[in-house]
Amino acid sequence: MNQYLPTIIILTAAALAILLILYRIWDSRVEAPRKLEDEVAEALNGGKADVVSIEPARKAAAALSYLGNRCVIVREFGKLPTRIYTMAEMIGMEVFVNNKVSARIIRGGAHKMFDDIAPQVDRVTIRLMFNDPSKPDFELVLWDPNDALTARAEGPRAAMETARRWFYHVEAIIRKPLAEIEKELTPPAPPPPPEPAPKPPLHDHRPDTKDEDDTPPPAPKPAPKDGDVLNSPLIQYL
Repeated sequence: MNQYLPTIIILTAAALAILLILYRIWDSRVEAPRKLEDEVAEALNGGKADVVSIEPARKAAAALSYLGNRCVIVREFGKLPTRIYTMAEMIGMEVFVNNKVSARIIRGGAHKMFDDIAPQVDRVTIRLMFNDPSKPDFELVLWDPNDALTARAEGPRAAMETARRWFYHVEAIIRKPLAEIEKELTPPAPPPPPEPAPKPPLHDHRPDTKDEDDTPPPAPKPAPKDGDVLNSPLIQYL
């Protein structure tokens, strides 16, 4: 038995290592993306995303819903809280290709359309900018050569198309005046509550307990005049 013990230990360690590798693959390819998708869906509060990017390798995500008036930003999922911005709080966006600015749109600032795509795309990043002094921007890497074997790796060309979709959506928002956006997306005020119906007058249905003895007695009849035989009492003639 002792001669087989080292072999059993080696096989057990190998099996545990294989199970650990399979768990990590399942967690990175299935569980992590699903958790990010659930987080984004919950933050959208039932709204439909116009464009969304899930990056499980960096535990990050971003989604934009114009009609829902929400831009969802997930940084370091599980460590930092998810932030939600309105369309009026969005002030711009930049697209970086190979670490160079390929496109830019800023409210009241510079505007740069997409340049010609380089033959070799090594890295694609989008930067969203908000009117938030604590967290003014958010960068999301859509493609990196090290992402080739990770979950949701789009590839360089697919990442460029995703960046274009993000840019065109944000550009359409930035070009709209803020007053028009707030008027279009601010929900109408609820109507005032109806006035309560007038209450009917209260009637006292209790039985009348007034004592009949409280009625004043009838006034006495005047005494008959002398000689008035018809009205005089009969007792005096008996």
